Amino acid sequence: MNLTFEMLLEEDIPQLKEILGRYMESPQQVREFVSEKQNIAIVAKLDGKVVGLVYGYFLTCFHNVKPQFFIYSVDIHEKYQGKGCGTKFMRHVVDWARDNGFSESFVMTDESNSHACKVYKKAGMTNDEADATRVYEVHYK
Repeated sequence: MNLTFEMLLEEDIPQLKEILGRYMESPQQVREFVSEKQNIAIVAKLDGKVVGLVYGYFLTCFHNVKPQFFIYSVDIHEKYQGKGCGTKFMRHVVDWARDNGFSESFVMTDESNSHACKVYKKAGMTNDEADATRVYEVHYK
């Protein structure tokens, strides 16, 4: 399995629809996302085909000089799930963030998403077992 990782390129964008499905509004939306310097999009490729996407944001804060990498979404094509691609991809992302000067990387999920929790742990991420993440939100029209 020749799995490689790189920053999202223009020619990768059409392949994202297969992974993101209804969550991808348009290719232009993806282009606009990656044009912002605080946004990060990394793809996993298997023999040149995009099979995964991790995207997020680098965040700055008062208490740390180094930025944090907030991993907003981890998506692996369903055909490649359960085959170790997600774990290898997350290990790469964790190493990439460390090597690029981030103070930490974090991703939110719920304990009920046991598959994701296993992947994150295998990739070297930890959590406070007592913390079942809750996300509160409001949607604007």
